[in-house]
Amino acid sequence: MRQARKIGYFLVIATLLAACGTSRKARRDYTPDATHAALDKGVPVKEYVGKNLGPLPPSITVRIDSLLLAADTLLQRTQLGLHIVDLHTGAVLYARNEQQRMRPASTEKVVTAIAALDRLGPSYLLSTRLLTTANISGGTLQGDLYVQGVMDPLLSTADVQALAAQLKGAGIRRIAGRLMADASFKDADEYGWGWCWDDDNPTLSPLLVGGKPDLMAALRKALSKAGITIAKGTATGTTPASARCLATLQRPLTDVLQPMMKESDNLCAEAVFYQLKQAPSSSPNGKERLAQGKHYSRNIVAKVVRDVIERAYALQSFPSIKGEDGGESSVVADGSGLSLYNYQTPETFTRLLAYAAARPDSIFNPLLAALPIAAVDGTLKKRMAGTPAAANVRAKTGSVTAVSTLVGYTTQRSTGHLIAFAIMNQGVQRMADGRALQDKICILLSE
Repeated sequence: MRQARKIGYFLVIATLLAACGTSRKARRDYTPDATHAALDKGVPVKEYVGKNLGPLPPSITVRIDSLLLAADTLLQRTQLGLHIVDLHTGAVLYARNEQQRMRPASTEKVVTAIAALDRLGPSYLLSTRLLTTANISGGTLQGDLYVQGVMDPLLSTADVQALAAQLKGAGIRRIAGRLMADASFKDADEYGWGWCWDDDNPTLSPLLVGGKPDLMAALRKALSKAGITIAKGTATGTTPASARCLATLQRPLTDVLQPMMKESDNLCAEAVFYQLKQAPSSSPNGKERLAQGKHYSRNIVAKVVRDVIERAYALQSFPSIKGEDGGESSVVADGSGLSLYNYQTPETFTRLLAYAAARPDSIFNPLLAALPIAAVDGTLKKRMAGTPAAANVRAKTGSVTAVSTLVGYTTQRSTGHLIAFAIMNQGVQRMADGRALQDKICILLSE
């Protein structure tokens, strides 16, 4: 067990606010907890760059050492990555294998969420649109109607009916042309890179309704129900740049983050991941590369995510995410964590959490509102009840075969300090063993 290194966290001095709900739904369903009560006091995140922070607090070090010693049987057969940081002092409270590349499982969703909030902003909208280049005359649309999908994972039959109602409200009773399916939002890949064939994998289609690639059929049915006829059939094609919008259904990004994080919804995570194709690339020729390569969507989005990670490292006095062996400490294969090709380090997670905490309005508040709350909701509803971690720890769980992870925040009740942590168990035969150790660490940190 090595002592914490001299380490700097470059964090913009900010006040962490307690107003964590970013949508009406979030405000209605989730009440303030101990974490938010502590943040109400306006405790600042401080700037620490390359300073000698001195020895670790002995109580934290000794007590975590004792926990790990008690888990020796488990740790002899498995791997543990652990990184714990006090975000109010910049001190690393504990570190073990923090720079080792490990599979994150669904904690990859933390990376996706932070990247999306950083590059798109919490006010970003997923907009499903119906467009045309044709005129409307005598209730007839004199041409094709383009259906431009953006992989909205929450689009429902009622939403599709609302789109049809907008056309009817515009006076359209007949479409003289075709119904054109525009799936150009992303490449043609239906499944993620490195997904297991026997998993219950979502379909990565831009034209979703009810989580399935059935938007065109649902729209034809909705149009018929609204009394709108279609003279010709359905075809595929890209919407012309000159097309104007006749109907739109907009979904706030923050609404998608709720099931993505609370319930670990993989389709929502992949939808958020691919929205990042709309973000400008940090590479000068990024837009040109959109048209290159079979998997161009995934490749360009993965680069945008890595750029955010690079920025988090750079602003915290670290030059890059390159490991000493020349490899990247962060490998981004998808947005959900389903892929076995994803790799993150515990330190990468805490740096991203610190980066988010220094940006309360744009990242931290909406992220915190979406994270599961220990003993309250989501995938943490049945964990840590009746402990100082209950209604305090906000963290994303992760589990795939032999992998159990937990990444997030808690408030240290004794100091009021916000703590970021990443706990990554690899090679565990029983998920319960990894989760039990994670819970004990979180309870200790919350005291």
